[in-house]
Amino acid sequence: MNLIVKSWILGIILFITSANSEAKETIIWRVLDWPPFYILHGPDKGQGIYDVILNNITAKMPHYHHKKVVMNTQRLLAEFAKKTKVCSASALANTPAILSKVNSFLLPHQLIYHKDDFPSFSLQASISLTRLLKNEKIKLGIATQRYPQIINDIIQKNQTNTNILRQNNYNSLVRMFFRRRFDALIEYPPVINYSKHQLGLSLNSQSIAIKEISSLKYLSVHFACSDSPWGKDVINAIDRLLVQEATSENYLPSRLRWYERNDKDALKTYYLDHYLNDKKTPSLVTKTTEGEFDK
Repeated sequence: MNLIVKSWILGIILFITSANSEAKETIIWRVLDWPPFYILHGPDKGQGIYDVILNNITAKMPHYHHKKVVMNTQRLLAEFAKKTKVCSASALANTPAILSKVNSFLLPHQLIYHKDDFPSFSLQASISLTRLLKNEKIKLGIATQRYPQIINDIIQKNQTNTNILRQNNYNSLVRMFFRRRFDALIEYPPVINYSKHQLGLSLNSQSIAIKEISSLKYLSVHFACSDSPWGKDVINAIDRLLVQEATSENYLPSRLRWYERNDKDALKTYYLDHYLNDKKTPSLVTKTTEGEFDK
C-alpha cells in the first residue's frame, strides 16, 4: 500500500472519528472540591463517593460526551434555571430539576463543634439551631442554600446575624473550621473525619444532631438534570442503569467507603432495606418539591 493510499485512509478515519465526536451531545457534570464526596486532589483523587458513582454511570453512556466542571450549589441552581445541559450526581430531594431514582443515601447534616469549647453540648441528644443563633458568643460557619429547607429558612431569617460566616467553597469552609475561624459548622460528619485524617490533625471536634431536622433519619440522593426534554432523556437513561447496577452487591462498598464504622453499619442496613424500593417501579422524571437542595 503506497503512501498516498495510506494517507487517504488515515484521513477518512480521522474524519469519521471527528464527525462522531462532534455528533455526541455534551453533558456538563457538576463536581466540587468536597472530600470525601468528591475528591479532586491528592492520593485519593477520583475515589470520592460521588466521583465513583458518576464514573460508573457515565462509563455506560458512551453516546454522550461527558465534561466535568467545578461549580458550587449557587451556580448549579442558576444553570438549572437557565435550562443549561447540566447535571449533578449528588442532588437531594427538592432540587429544582429532573431527578433520577435514588443513587445513594446519606445521614443528615449535624452541627460540628470544637468539643473543648462547648463541653455541655455532649450532654445533649440534639441542639436547636434557632436557639444557638441567639447566642452571641457562638460563631457559625455555613454554605448558602445547601441544607434541608428547614435549616435554610432558619438561616434566612437570621441573614443579618453577624455571627454567621458564609463561605460557598465547602473545602475552604472546613479548613476555616480547623483554623478556629468560627466555633461550629453545619456539615456531614464524614467530611470532617476525612479531612482530619488527611491533614493529620488531632482536632478535638464533636458532632450533635440538629433538633429542627431530627425527624430526617436518612436522606435520599439522586442524579439531577435540567428540567427539559433533554434532561428527561438523560435521566431516563440513568434510571435504567441504576436499576441494572442494583442487581449487584458491588454498588454498595464505594457508597460506604468513607464512613466511620457505626455510621457505615447503620447505612448498610438502610440500603439493604430500602435501596431497591424505587428500582421496582417505572421511571418518574418529574420535579419534586419536598426534602432539601443539592448537597
